[in-house]
Amino acid sequence: MTEPREARVYVLAGPDLARSFRLRERSTLGRSDECDVVLRDRSISRKHARIVREGERWFVEDLGSTNGLWKAGQRGPRFELADGDEFRLGDLPLRFKLQEKGATQDIEFASLSPSATVTVEQVRALVPREESPGPSDPVAPVEDVEDFEEIEIEEPDEPLPPSSAARATASPAPRVERRSGLLTGDIEQRPLWLRALLVLVLLALCAGLAFAAFLAVQMLRAGTQ
Repeated sequence: MTEPREARVYVLAGPDLARSFRLRERSTLGRSDECDVVLRDRSISRKHARIVREGERWFVEDLGSTNGLWKAGQRGPRFELADGDEFRLGDLPLRFKLQEKGATQDIEFASLSPSATVTVEQVRALVPREESPGPSDPVAPVEDVEDFEEIEIEEPDEPLPPSSAARATASPAPRVERRSGLLTGDIEQRPLWLRALLVLVLLALCAGLAFAAFLAVQMLRAGTQ
């Protein structure tokens, strides 16, 4: 007598992408922690559906969910499941598989593409995890997956203005040599006696110019008489 094959359901999209769950002869699916298969998609009700085995046949039944049970584009209360069948709970696509116990299956995931962005939750989901043990199954330790950080490549920043320290260490501009002389430079920096002498010289020049102008006027008047 051949041993019955193991039934599993695979998540094809959403927060639980790439996770799979082993099914019992009667398993409930939903967002509630009380369900045998806990799905975190927002379109899933707390207790959304149930997968049952009847002899050698498997069926999925809607448990009065808000977003319904779908298969082949049709919504209904109950569908039969064959190996490889896809169905939806709300907006979440799932795949039903029958396989030998301990065998592995290669599953294609609808939302994975060469340009897809893999989040931390999806990276964790890609690592196999132990499902919740049944009543007769021994409890196996579950190793948590280390956190992965999403790496974003940013555009290069604009060049920053030079800092004051950089400006201080920069080569100074060449200084223009100042010429020295009696009448060049700042007069206020000259000694007091030199400044007084310059004032007297200027006054003498002004007086000489005024006297010369007076003499010139007198000579012009004498010439006209």
